[in-house]
Amino acid sequence: MFRWRAIGPLLLFTLLGAGLWLLLADRIARRSAEKIGTAIVGAKVEIEDLHISLANGDVTIRGLTVASPHEALKNLLQADELVADLDVLPLLEKKVVIDRLAANGVRFGTPRATDGRVPMDPSASVSGRVMSEARDWAQRFQVPALQLATGKIDVATLDPRRLSAIPAARALNARADSSRRAWQTGLDSLRSSVALDSAAATLARLRTARATDLAALNDARRAIDQLKQARNRVTTFERNVTGGLADLRAGVAGLDSAKQRDYAFARGLLKLPTLDAPEIGLALFAPSAVAQFQRALYWTQLARAHMPPGLLPRADAGPPRRRRSGSTVRFPREHALPGVLLRTAELSFQLDPTAPQPKRYTGRLTGLTSDPAVYGRPTLFEASAPAVSAGAMLDHVHATARDTAGATVQGVRLPVLQLPSLPMKLDPGQGIAQLGFALRGDTIRARWSIRSTHVQWSRDSAGSTGQGSTGADLLWRTLSGISDLQVDAGVTGTLTSPRLSVRSNLDEAIAARLRTMLGAEATAAERRLRAEVDRQVDPAIAPVRARVTGLQTDVTKSLAEQRGRLDQAQKDLEARLRELTRIRLP
Repeated sequence: MFRWRAIGPLLLFTLLGAGLWLLLADRIARRSAEKIGTAIVGAKVEIEDLHISLANGDVTIRGLTVASPHEALKNLLQADELVADLDVLPLLEKKVVIDRLAANGVRFGTPRATDGRVPMDPSASVSGRVMSEARDWAQRFQVPALQLATGKIDVATLDPRRLSAIPAARALNARADSSRRAWQTGLDSLRSSVALDSAAATLARLRTARATDLAALNDARRAIDQLKQARNRVTTFERNVTGGLADLRAGVAGLDSAKQRDYAFARGLLKLPTLDAPEIGLALFAPSAVAQFQRALYWTQLARAHMPPGLLPRADAGPPRRRRSGSTVRFPREHALPGVLLRTAELSFQLDPTAPQPKRYTGRLTGLTSDPAVYGRPTLFEASAPAVSAGAMLDHVHATARDTAGATVQGVRLPVLQLPSLPMKLDPGQGIAQLGFALRGDTIRARWSIRSTHVQWSRDSAGSTGQGSTGADLLWRTLSGISDLQVDAGVTGTLTSPRLSVRSNLDEAIAARLRTMLGAEATAAERRLRAEVDRQVDPAIAPVRARVTGLQTDVTKSLAEQRGRLDQAQKDLEARLRELTRIRLP
């Protein structure tokens, strides 16, 4: 019944495996969790203690620290304890199903002593690729620089090679020349003169012909048909010419737009201050707003990479080999358990852990999975309290992913803002922060706003001396008396063509002070600037505009003359035929 020689070694190996499990399982699981978490987040994930209890079906994690992938000395979150209730049977299929997760003491934005970011290779890791794409997306926004007056504004000599209107005029002139040649060749190919000569000869014969001369009458009808065909060719050619003339006129209108761009380009070279309030808002707060949107896009795209929408096969790198490691392709099946599933998570967290009396909030996360289409339901997060309202939905069930998130937080300390081009910092203190983010496919709609009534200003002593200190002093006296702050920023469009708008209550105050600082000098510099651009651009634009107008006149006149001659020849032939036959032709 039993092979006792095999029973002994089997028991020995069983006891050895149990001993190794008791000694090393928690340590191996902790290191594996840190490695996998670091690869997913793109920053260091550290765990003080991890304990697995298969008998009770739970995993306990203590001292979880996740570094921020965007800031060097700040943590994304810290958690005192996480307790997960595991479903043991799916482990036999190499699947992790967590029925319930309880997270206590979660804190966001805590400081750390060392840099927690890790080198991310875009070609080797998912987080590296997503981070690179998010940075490239943030660089699409052109943020104007706020320049201060530094004394007399001079109009420097502009390099004609750097103006866009001059090469545009040359290109349009070349198009006009090629169009003239093509249209002249087309006019010659109409062969209207052949039909006109034939009609003239036929008309001369009809003047001496009689009603019984059937050959002459048939020749006249053929000549009329030839005239109609020639007129149809002229009409078709005229339709093509009309489209070409419309393109040339659009090119002439584009020269005016290029000239306006040259005005803006030259103004940037002259270091003239920005006087428009919307541009001031962009110059001051666009970097902070873009940073918020970039982080939201990073986490959203990272979720899409690890929670792919739809039921398409998913390829991962195969096990390392000396050559031809290949890829492992997983084909998902409907009505099966996902590879990773967190059904419910109860969170207890703090948003401002450095405050003297930090407030605790609670949240709930459901349906977090690696295979959303297999699970069949979106991932949901919600947190509600008197001072907090937050929610998110990651709907990756269908082929087109729909991700939305929104949060309104009151009474938390807002981050200090460094104002670009100004030697001062803005500390909003405690206030209200709002963030809304929606990404459907590649269409984005996002909004970020902050409100505060306890603004404190600090001046950079190193930047308050030297050139431009007079303008900085005037702005300091203007801004330091403002205690309220309202900033609204938004992004719309697609990921490839996003549009950014920023407004704040500081825009008009700074614009009014800049206008006062510049006064008539800026107006005079603007006139000299426009005159310099006109001097260099107009000699190139005026001949092209006249050339296009003349070409339009000549071609239209030639076509009108040919059509008139054809119509007149047809009328003369038809009139003579009516005289001979005494009938009205259809």
